[in-house]
Amino acid sequence: MGLTQTIHIFLPQFQAFVVLVSRIGGILAALPVFSGRTIPVKVKLGLVLVLSLMLAPVIPMPALSMDPMILAGGLLSEMTIGVTIGLAVRLVFGALEVAGELLGIQMGFGAVHLFDPTTSHQTPMVAQFLTMLASLVFLSLNAHLFAMTTIIQSYEAIPAFGAHLSAHLGEEILMLSQRMFTIGLKLAAPVLITILLINVLLALLGRAVPQVNVFILSFPVTIAGGLIVLSLGMPFTVSLIGSQFEQLQLTIEALLGSLGRG
Repeated sequence: MGLTQTIHIFLPQFQAFVVLVSRIGGILAALPVFSGRTIPVKVKLGLVLVLSLMLAPVIPMPALSMDPMILAGGLLSEMTIGVTIGLAVRLVFGALEVAGELLGIQMGFGAVHLFDPTTSHQTPMVAQFLTMLASLVFLSLNAHLFAMTTIIQSYEAIPAFGAHLSAHLGEEILMLSQRMFTIGLKLAAPVLITILLINVLLALLGRAVPQVNVFILSFPVTIAGGLIVLSLGMPFTVSLIGSQFEQLQLTIEALLGSLGRG
C-alpha cells in the first residue's frame, strides 16, 4: 500500500479527531479550575487528547468537507461551542468575584489585593476566598466529571459543524450575565446589610458621644462584623453555590438549543 493510499484512508479519521479536539479544547479552555495557570499546558493538552481518544468511538462524526475554508470555519464553530459551554460555568465563578468585590470594599479590604495564580491578576482578598470555596464545592459535587457528559450531550444537540449563531444565543448570555449579578448580590446582601447597620450605629454614637473618634473605630468594627456575618452565613453561601452548579445542566441545554436553533 502506497503512502498516498494510506493518507487517503486515515485522513478522514484524523479530521474527525481534530474536530473532536476543537470542541473539547474549547470547553476545557473556558472551564474554571482546569483553565487556571496553575495547571501546566502539557497537562491540559494531555487531558484534551485523552478525553478525545476516549470519546472518539462513542461520538459519531459526519463526512467532512475537504475544502480548507469550510473545514477551518467548522473548527472555529466547534471551538465556539466549547467556549460557550465553559462560559456558563465561568459565570457562576464570576458571581462570586462580584460578591467578593462588593464585600471587600464595604468591609475595608478595598486596598488589600492578593495575586491570583489562576488568572495572573491582583484580586480582592474576599473574592479570592470565595473563588477557592467555589472550586472546592465544584470538585466535591463531581461537577468536573459533568464535563464529559456535557461533551456527549453537546454532540447529540449539535452535530459537528451544525452550530448556528442566532439572536437566542445573545439573549441566553444576557440572562446568564443578569443571573451572575443577582447571585453576587444574594451572597453579599447579609454582610452589606450588617455593615449598613453598623455604620448607622456608629453615626449615632458619634452624635451622642463627640469625643469618640468614629472614623478610627469604624475600621475594626466593620471588618469584625463583616467577617462574623460571613462566617455565620457560610452554610447559606455553600448551599447557594451548590444549587447553581446543580442547575448548570439546564443552563447548558438552553445554550446548546440556542446554538442549534439557527
